[in-house]
Amino acid sequence: MSSSELSDVAWDLVEHCRAALSIPELNTAFVRLGVGDYSEAMVVALKSLTRSAGPPLTDQLLARLTSVAQTYHVEREFSELLAAAPRSV
Repeated sequence: MSSSELSDVAWDLVEHCRAALSIPELNTAFVRLGVGDYSEAMVVALKSLTRSAGPPLTDQLLARLTSVAQTYHVEREFSELLAAAPRSV
């Protein structure tokens, strides 16, 4: 996964979670994306998912996020939130 792909998955996750994000969280996520802090933006988005129990992660987005966790050094919090995030059935 290239840094461009990391950027794409981070933007896609934030967009996927947009309805679950509060205005301050949304602002934080977009600032983090804008400065290239993709892992922090993804953590903000995943926190909103686990708090609100949705929208569930699609299989495709889950696979891309799992690849991020396997390819990049991510904080433990990212992995824990990803494991707890709601999934589509």
